[in-house]
Amino acid sequence: MKSILLSLIVVACSMGLSAQVLVNGGNEIAKLSKSEHIDKAVMEIIYCHNTVDPILDEERDEYEILQIGNNATKYGDYGSFRLDSTIMTLDSAKITRSEYHKLYFTYQPGSEFVFKYPAQQKLMFRGRVFTDYYIYSETMPAIDWTLSDGETTICGYTCHKATGDFRGRKWTAWYAEEIPMGAGPWKFGGLPGAILKLEDSAREHEFEAVTVRKSNCPIVEEEKNLFTTTREEYNSSLAEYMNNPAGTISGSELAPRNADGSEKKLPKRRRFYNPIEKE
Repeated sequence: MKSILLSLIVVACSMGLSAQVLVNGGNEIAKLSKSEHIDKAVMEIIYCHNTVDPILDEERDEYEILQIGNNATKYGDYGSFRLDSTIMTLDSAKITRSEYHKLYFTYQPGSEFVFKYPAQQKLMFRGRVFTDYYIYSETMPAIDWTLSDGETTICGYTCHKATGDFRGRKWTAWYAEEIPMGAGPWKFGGLPGAILKLEDSAREHEFEAVTVRKSNCPIVEEEKNLFTTTREEYNSSLAEYMNNPAGTISGSELAPRNADGSEKKLPKRRRFYNPIEKE
């Protein structure tokens, strides 16, 4: 029971709620972060992202969405998109913390987002390690794709094959020339059409489009206090946390206590984790 409560408290802190909100319901008005509209999507692609953790011998499917605008793209968890879309239909000035808490656990939004600005060749990455949020920027990766023979059909689109290396993994991509936008899931792109399927040679990551649709939804970027970092520092901090969450919680106010007030020692227990970038 204590471990379950601890997990809820960690989640609550990550979404800006206190443990008191979990206990008492939180009838106060929620202080939601403001969002900036950076573009309007003309197309959206929803992917099923299958990840395998070979150490835990587990695999998981997550749905993620790519919003493609004329000036920017955004890639992130589909639950986050659904949460934002729901809040846009409500009066945000009247949403209580309890109501937001229920919405949050309904959609279970993710915390990593990739924004691309093709004209500036700039990429912005936003993510979370434990309860802290980070941001870093880098030049949009230039993947040296090799176009190959081979065709397949995905979501009704004829897709062509390409292969390339990216930060420690060998990838096979399937792109649709009928969608003349060189976009793709996560940080991938740069082909003569949108990437609708992507998998690495170890078959530890696979992205496959399940829906391709036109859109006129805004592409938003949440205004949140973020720590500026680098890609290398973020990946290192995330790996340290995912491999030993107890090490991060230990010494913090979230650490569980014994009856005498002393800190309870938590076992070292690795979380499900297998990064896309290996270097």
